[in-house]
Amino acid sequence: MKCYKTLLSICFVIATLWPGCVGDPMMSNDTTYLDLPPLFHLDEWSQCQRPKDVYCIVDAALVSSSPSPLFDYLKAYSSKTQKHYNRTLVHRGVCISKCGVEGPDTWSDAAERCLNNSLEEYGLQAKVLTLHFCKTPETVYRSPSTGSFNIVVLSLLVLTSLATGIHIFGGRCARFADNKFLLAFSLKQNWQIFKRIRSESQIDYRTKDLACLEGLRFLGTIGVIFTHVTLIYVFSYIDNPEFIEHMFEQLGGKAAFNTPLWMQVFFSISGFLTTYFVLIYTESGSFTFIKCLLSFANRYIRLTPVALFALWFTITWYPHLGSGPQWVWLIEREAQDCSERWWYHALYIHNYIPLGKFCMGHTWYLAADMQLHVIGLLLLLIFVKCRRAVKPVVFVLIVGSIIATGLTAYFLHLTPIITAQSPEIVSSMFRGSRIMKILYLPVWMNLSGYLFGLATAFIYYHNQTIGYKLSEVKWFKLLFHASMSVAGAMSLAGVVFLGETAPPQWLSALYSSLDRVIIALCFNIFLLGCLSNCKSILRDILAWQGFQIVGRLTYAVFIVHFIIMRMTVACNTQIGHVSAYSMISLLVVGTVLSYLVAIPVYLFIELPSIQLWKALIGLNSTKKVAPETSQPAPSKIDLVMSTQRNNIQGIA
Repeated sequence: MKCYKTLLSICFVIATLWPGCVGDPMMSNDTTYLDLPPLFHLDEWSQCQRPKDVYCIVDAALVSSSPSPLFDYLKAYSSKTQKHYNRTLVHRGVCISKCGVEGPDTWSDAAERCLNNSLEEYGLQAKVLTLHFCKTPETVYRSPSTGSFNIVVLSLLVLTSLATGIHIFGGRCARFADNKFLLAFSLKQNWQIFKRIRSESQIDYRTKDLACLEGLRFLGTIGVIFTHVTLIYVFSYIDNPEFIEHMFEQLGGKAAFNTPLWMQVFFSISGFLTTYFVLIYTESGSFTFIKCLLSFANRYIRLTPVALFALWFTITWYPHLGSGPQWVWLIEREAQDCSERWWYHALYIHNYIPLGKFCMGHTWYLAADMQLHVIGLLLLLIFVKCRRAVKPVVFVLIVGSIIATGLTAYFLHLTPIITAQSPEIVSSMFRGSRIMKILYLPVWMNLSGYLFGLATAFIYYHNQTIGYKLSEVKWFKLLFHASMSVAGAMSLAGVVFLGETAPPQWLSALYSSLDRVIIALCFNIFLLGCLSNCKSILRDILAWQGFQIVGRLTYAVFIVHFIIMRMTVACNTQIGHVSAYSMISLLVVGTVLSYLVAIPVYLFIELPSIQLWKALIGLNSTKKVAPETSQPAPSKIDLVMSTQRNNIQGIA
C-alpha cells in the first residue's frame, strides 16, 4: 500500500538519526573518509565566469605510478559494489581555464592537469575518461523546438482567457456561452470542478465505496516523493557520499530500498477500476472492440497532454531557469536526453529503451500502465462474454508469471529488485543494470498486480450484485486486518539480500518470483475489505472527503515533482550536503511546491484536455445519480466517462 511506502521511508530517516549509525566496517582506525580523495568536487562557479573561462564536468580514473597503500585500499573499498561507490573514479566540476587552455583540443589535457594538482597530496594521478557539458560565460542552451513550445503556451493562455471571459460574461456572448469545446478551457468552470466535494447523496451508489482510493492517491504521492528525494541526492554532487553508503548498513535504509515492490499497488488499482466500470457498463451495453479502442483512446488522452507538456518544458524552458555546475549536470543533461527520446514517451514504450539516460525516468510507470491497460482490455473482451474463463485464465497467467520470473532470475543469475539500487548504478540512471531491465521494468514482470486488481473487481462486483457482505465474514475480516502486515513482512524480508553474505541463487530466484505477487495479493485483500466496508480506522481516514480535492492533483504532482526537486537542488552552485534533515527539508519543500505547481497544470492542461475529449465524444450531458437509500436498479454508467473520472494514477 502507498502509505506503507511512506512508513518504510520514514523508517529510513529514523535509522539515519539513530546514535552510532555513522560507521563503516571497512574503515580502520588509521583510515577515515577525510583521508580519501573526494569522490565529488566542484570548483567555484562564480570564479569561472570571466570571458574565455571554461567550466567542464569531468569523470576521471585514479591511477598510481608507484605502489600506494591508499590506492590499494580504494580498490578494496570499491570492490563492495552493492554498497559503495567506485572510489577509484572521481567526478569533478572543473574550471579548466585556470590550468591553461588554448582551444577545445586542449581542454582534456587542461582538465587532467587540474585534477592532478588537486590529487598531489594523496600521491595519486588522474586519467580523464569523459569531458562533457563544457560551458563558457557566453554559452547559451538552445532547443530548436522552443519557438513551437512558445506558440503552444501562448495559444493555451489566449484560449483560457477567452473561454473564461465568455463564461463570466455569457449573457453578452450567448452564441458562444454553450460551446462545450470552448468552455473546456474556462478557468471558472474548471475551478468549480477542482474544488467540488461531492456529498454521499451526489455519488452514484455503485461507486460510493471507492472513496478510500482518494486517500491512497495522496498518501501514495507523499511516499513516492520521499523515495525520489534519495534519488535526487544520489544523482547530484555531494560532499558526503558516505551518507548514501551508510543507508545499506541500516535496517531502515535497507527496507526503503525495497519499496519499488509496492508499485504493484498502483497496477492493482488500475486493473480494478478498468474492470469494475466495464462490468457496470455491460449491464446496459455491449463491450465491443470499438468500445475497447475508445477506452484506450480515453486513457491516452487522460495521460498524454500533461506528460508531453512537462517533457517539452524540460527540453525548452527548463534549462533557462538557472545556471551552475549542478544545473548543467541535472537539468541541461536531461533536456538533451529528452530531446533524443521524446517519441518513446509519446508511444509509451520508454520502459524498454536502454537505461542510462536522464529523461523523466519516473514516468516508466505510465508506459507499463498503458501496456497493462491494453492487455486488460483484450482480456475483458473475453471475460465479459465468458465469465467462467476468469478464474482459470487469471490463475494460469499469475502462476506462469511466477514461474517465468523465477526461471529468469535463476538462469540469468539475477538477484531481487532490492539489489538493483547500488550507489554507482543509481548515479548513472541504472546504466548497465540487468535487474532493472529484465526484472523490474517490463510489463510482463508487473502483470500479477494488474491481474489481481482485475480479479478483485470481479469478486467485488459479484458480491455487490447478490448482496453478499464480506464485512460479516469472520475469516475474511481476519485476512483483511493481517494482509498489510504480511505484505510489509514480505517487503522487509528482502533486506537479507543486502547482507554481507549473498544468499544462494535458488533463494534469490524464489524471492524474485514471489515478492511482487504476495504484496499484490495482500493489497488486493486489503482493498476488497475497504470496499466491502470492513471496519478499520485506516479505511475511515482514507475515505475522508477532503482527499477528493488533493486526489485530483495526484497525476499532475506525479509528473512535476521530479522537475521541482531537481531544480531545488540544482540551483545551488556549491556542492551539496545530504543529511536526514536536508532530506526532510527537500521532502517538505518539494511536496508543497509540487502541489502548488500542480494546480495551474491541472486547470490549464489536464482538465481542459479531459473536458475537450468529453465534448468531442458527447459525454458532457448531465447525468442523474441514483439515490442510495432506494437501492434502484443499477444506473447506466458510461464506460469512458466513468473510467476517466475515477482513474487513479500512481507513481514511480
